[in-house]
Amino acid sequence: MIRLKDSSIFIADSHYNSDRVILHTILNMIEKQEIKTTQIFLMGDIFDFLSDEIKYFKNINSDIIFLINKLSSNIEIIYFEGNHDFNLSNIFSNLQIIPREIQPINIINNNKKISIAHGDIFTPLGYNIYTKIIRNHYILKLLNFIDINNWLSKKIENDLKKKNICHKQKDFKSFIQRRIKDYNTDLVIEGHFHQGFISDKYINIPSLCCDKRYMVYSNDKFIFNSL
Repeated sequence: MIRLKDSSIFIADSHYNSDRVILHTILNMIEKQEIKTTQIFLMGDIFDFLSDEIKYFKNINSDIIFLINKLSSNIEIIYFEGNHDFNLSNIFSNLQIIPREIQPINIINNNKKISIAHGDIFTPLGYNIYTKIIRNHYILKLLNFIDINNWLSKKIENDLKKKNICHKQKDFKSFIQRRIKDYNTDLVIEGHFHQGFISDKYINIPSLCCDKRYMVYSNDKFIFNSL
């Protein structure tokens, strides 16, 4: 059972790689208590890619993995797997890992039902099949086996670096109205869409790598903070 704590912070869509390193900045600030918290929600797509089966991405992200695990000894960390980071339980053994299959997670806070998810749910059948395939343990182990000299991992890494992930979605308010209907809740909190939107019924947490912002829950209010 997850209980929302005062001064919790929410970090979404940092898409960490060697070019996008702001995740390292905020985690260092938390470690040094320049940002004080006892609870962190990692809202998915924290890494540009990470999966337990693929050795290359575990190796190149080892510093951040170590830092998150170190922070988890003193801070409660809940990690919502995204569409870029999944099968994480063996990597982060001290974190509460929330896979896509059980999202959203519902929290009751001050008699209000809050539904939390990365955001790639309530999707068409084709996408649902795709997510099953890319998360399949045996398929990923096979891909790791054929990844001789990291040729495949490096191609994926380079392709992801070239991808434009920072843009505003047209008619996002109309999209939200349709999206809220998929949930039976008082408040929806998601990442995934990189829009940084907040209202009484719906919050889309800003993308850390695009906006250099994260979300804080304090005094029963959700606010966006800038780094």
